[in-house]
Amino acid sequence: MLGKELEANAPDWANLPGDLLTCVADMVHSVRDRIRMTAVCRSWQTSLMDQKLNFPPCLLLTKTGDKCCFYDISREEILVELDLPEIQGRRCWGSPFGWLVTCGPDLEIQLFNPLSKAIRPLPSLRPLNPYLLEKLILSSTPEDSDSDCIVLAIYSELCSLAFAKPGDQEWTPIEDISGVDDAIYFKGSIYACQSTGEILSYEDLRGTLSKAVIFPPLSPAHRHRKKNLFDLGGNLCLASDNITVEFDIFKLDMHTRRWDKIFSLGENSLFLGTRCTFAVASANYPGCRPNCIYFRCVYYKAYITYICQEYLKLSMCYEKKYCTVYPFPFSFSPLIWIVPQSQKQRR
Repeated sequence: MLGKELEANAPDWANLPGDLLTCVADMVHSVRDRIRMTAVCRSWQTSLMDQKLNFPPCLLLTKTGDKCCFYDISREEILVELDLPEIQGRRCWGSPFGWLVTCGPDLEIQLFNPLSKAIRPLPSLRPLNPYLLEKLILSSTPEDSDSDCIVLAIYSELCSLAFAKPGDQEWTPIEDISGVDDAIYFKGSIYACQSTGEILSYEDLRGTLSKAVIFPPLSPAHRHRKKNLFDLGGNLCLASDNITVEFDIFKLDMHTRRWDKIFSLGENSLFLGTRCTFAVASANYPGCRPNCIYFRCVYYKAYITYICQEYLKLSMCYEKKYCTVYPFPFSFSPLIWIVPQSQKQRR
């Protein structure tokens, strides 16, 4: 009798009003806990289906078979595990827009959203006959109809450059440029950084492609250093680093065509990687440390370490936070930065 009374008086969690459940979800800041809420029952899943999950910048890690996961380095935990047969056997490049750019052994290129499983095809790279494919760079999400979504490809042993948009029939190679270290689509133009340190700007992508500006290179000391381009709060910036833990950050002055060294990232975090580099406003992502650079540093083959380094004025004295990612062996493909976003988030 007592058991039946307790059962009768038990709250009906499955039928909580949707607006009340939404209010509760809005106060849960952990993405992992929000995902768990959707797994309680079908009614909760339905009520929370359109709720935005504010994923932090994550590592996309490959486990075994088709298994992948998003790893939050600030909390040092796996947020969600996914079955992704769609990228099995394909090389992947990340982005801050929630999409991967993937390339299969047949050189067929796709945009792929790991959460929604949406796919956007791109032209095959096969006509360009690239002996090597160094990098694929996504400019923006392909979901917004008003976005100018462009993918840049650094390819061949000469490190040539080409671009394509979803819906194009073929890639457009950019002539008379080689030795490209990195490239970015920034404010309607393509900027390419050569190994010499020179920056070339191309505009009028819908018409006759023209070389608009050649910016002078950095000092010779940076010629053989690794260089990455990124957007920092609407400014075109370049990170130059060597094999040791040392960085120089430069901002391009569009009027003087001069690179000015900066000594702070402000309230931003920089995620630096061989397959994707981007900066985010740290206030938008709990756990991201402002004025910090997140980058890969491999010391032993047994594990992979990411370091959060504070970028300080006048010196490279820094505070390190080591985040050791287990149990992913060194032999796996390069780790990928991504800010996961589902299609429902963008409505």
